[in-house]
Amino acid sequence: MRKGKNDYQIKMNERDNNYSTYKSAFDMIFKYINVKNKNVYFPFYNEGIINSYKFDCNIIHNDLDFFIETNVEFDIIVDNPPYTIKKKVIEKCIQLNKPFALLLPIDTLERKYICNLFKDKDFSIIIPNERYNFINNNVKTTMPFKCCWFCIGFGLEKQIIFD
Repeated sequence: MRKGKNDYQIKMNERDNNYSTYKSAFDMIFKYINVKNKNVYFPFYNEGIINSYKFDCNIIHNDLDFFIETNVEFDIIVDNPPYTIKKKVIEKCIQLNKPFALLLPIDTLERKYICNLFKDKDFSIIIPNERYNFINNNVKTTMPFKCCWFCIGFGLEKQIIFD
């Protein structure tokens, strides 16, 4: 048996996590969750593009370490986190005990840890009709997989919403 990291693990560790999200993805989720006059925390800075978007909320989007900087005052979390650490991000969001909506690959539903983390939670998933594009180093990028919004704590009417 070979010791050390396999080729898949090496590729996962070398993947680029710096993908920013177009405003249209946030506009879609904001149809379902009320952000009006709320402090909305977008913790994953990447290129800081969210600061250029206009939403009906107070945007909190600073270049801080989400796992270390815990003194941020916010009502909800909404963001597209780095996919290579999505389990750690979800755990942190649950620990913060605030409503959150994370844009994640749809195959995240297959992960063993999802059942344990979301069990007994107010969980809904919003599946967009389209595949989102992202921005990486100022270049439009289409992922080879579909993403959807994983939502906890918003009291949405349905657990699965197709948009």
